[in-house]
Amino acid sequence: MRKVKNALLILLIGTVCVLSYYNLNYQKQLKENARMINKTLEENSSLEEQLNTVINDLQLAEAEAKDFPIYSYDELQLTGYTGTKEDVIIELMKYSHLIPYKSIADGMEFIQEEAQILSHEWAFMPFSDGLTGGYLLLKFRVDGHTGHYPSHIEVIDSYVHGEGFKQGR
Repeated sequence: MRKVKNALLILLIGTVCVLSYYNLNYQKQLKENARMINKTLEENSSLEEQLNTVINDLQLAEAEAKDFPIYSYDELQLTGYTGTKEDVIIELMKYSHLIPYKSIADGMEFIQEEAQILSHEWAFMPFSDGLTGGYLLLKFRVDGHTGHYPSHIEVIDSYVHGEGFKQGR
């Protein structure tokens, strides 16, 4: 009987050792799994940030394709305008009669290469007659019915080299 008790005790101790071994391995595996989950969450967070950056870059690229700042591009889409900033400059070139200065030479004209569309409503338009020049700050609108630029143009301010600023006409 004593041999049976000793055998059972040895079997019990062996079982406890095996279970302890499996428990330790299980705990180790749980820690490894938790580490892997945290690493995956960090990677997901990083990938999400990268994705948001790419989405923002794509939105900016889309706006740049139209050459307007993104907020202006959004405003323009609401009016139905589909042209580019260059289209607006070309259209504004036709309004050199708004330049409030007399020409010394052949007449004041806008300088297309230096013109800047600041937003969906504002333009900085340099002008010159070959001898003197200056700048106009124009405000304009899109015709909401046709989506055409410009439907209304207003000189906000102007400057001619040597004379200073002249408030809108």
